[in-house]
Amino acid sequence: MKRNSPNHWLGPLLAILVAQIAVTFLARLAPTLAPALSVRMQWNVTDIGLLSSIVAGGSVIFSLVGLPLVARAGPVRSLQAGLLVGAIGTLLYAVPSSAGPVIGSFLLGVAAGPQSAAGSDVLRRYAPVGSHNLIFSIKQAGVPIAGMLAGLSMPGLAVSIGLPATFWVCALLAIVTLMAMQPLQRQLDQTRDPSQTIHPRLLVSIANLQRPLRALADNANLGRIAAAGTFFAIGQGVWFTFLISYLVLYLRMSLPAAGALFALMQAVSAFGRPAMGWLADRLGARAVLMAASIASALTTVALALLTPQWPNWAVVALVVAGGCTVSSWNGVQGAQTAHFSRPGAVAESTTGASLLIFLANIAGPAVFGAIVALGGDFRLGFWLAALCTLAALVPLSRLPGAAGR
Repeated sequence: MKRNSPNHWLGPLLAILVAQIAVTFLARLAPTLAPALSVRMQWNVTDIGLLSSIVAGGSVIFSLVGLPLVARAGPVRSLQAGLLVGAIGTLLYAVPSSAGPVIGSFLLGVAAGPQSAAGSDVLRRYAPVGSHNLIFSIKQAGVPIAGMLAGLSMPGLAVSIGLPATFWVCALLAIVTLMAMQPLQRQLDQTRDPSQTIHPRLLVSIANLQRPLRALADNANLGRIAAAGTFFAIGQGVWFTFLISYLVLYLRMSLPAAGALFALMQAVSAFGRPAMGWLADRLGARAVLMAASIASALTTVALALLTPQWPNWAVVALVVAGGCTVSSWNGVQGAQTAHFSRPGAVAESTTGASLLIFLANIAGPAVFGAIVALGGDFRLGFWLAALCTLAALVPLSRLPGAAGR
């Protein structure tokens, strides 16, 4: 699609969105199939949260060393390589040993690593003026769309065809997506730098490891929006990782029923993220994100108060509220990270912010699982997650009042 076409942004957005959906779908293997995986691996169901932390750890490693790889290959080729790695990681889940899912989870995290830098690079170049929050939010809607698809399909597939065959189906999805992106690869990778060195010593050098975080440290507003995203991500990670297990263990729902509620939350978020982006373009990102912080904390508290005596409609309403609050901030936060970045440093800034979010995705589920393992319960973990989400108000209150409008 020609750059001067009125809809020149549509093709790039679709390519980035499809890649986001595919790689996130694979990353939902552990939380969506947690009860079945715990039986297969002979782990406690709360221990499956460690696999989600390992996924986030793989993304952290790529974020630290991978910027030269994205610059050399180009954004689309980087995303395609990530999908290939994700397919391999998914197939390792089929190995009848705990080592397979552990290594596979790490590779799934590496597969997700290029998403922030590559996607932000493309969307910053192609998003229409005045609609950046909306466009970035549409891209981020790929995350809940993937979660919805995972919640609806994975438990049913596991029951009908078994876990190993389910993993093969998921890996095939990644390969098909990789091939579907190829027509736009040459156009969107025009900014790649063939002269970029990718020697192993460069990748692990102190200077390269510091690049993402230095970009945040050099700009106070970037640091603030990244800190807010980190607090948001703790609460979101806990919901994503443990909601299904919580519903199965505490409300005694069947795995497919709990998966359907997880899918409902993701479906609501798929609309909530663009809606929040649209509001941020008109009301300002700071005001919208501060409102989301308060609403997300209240929703998480309500989840902590959930009991088997709640009527079904109330449980459904709570899940819908979670989709609107806990799961809809990502696009606006990503757009603001790109907004505050200096020209030519979008990849570094978005990678730095994503690095902190990945670390939150490691810490949140890991601490939550430890609380349960040490004799606490799910409810205490949800209360702490609500406090973390509310803490996002501190850095957000120091952003410019009209940020992102």
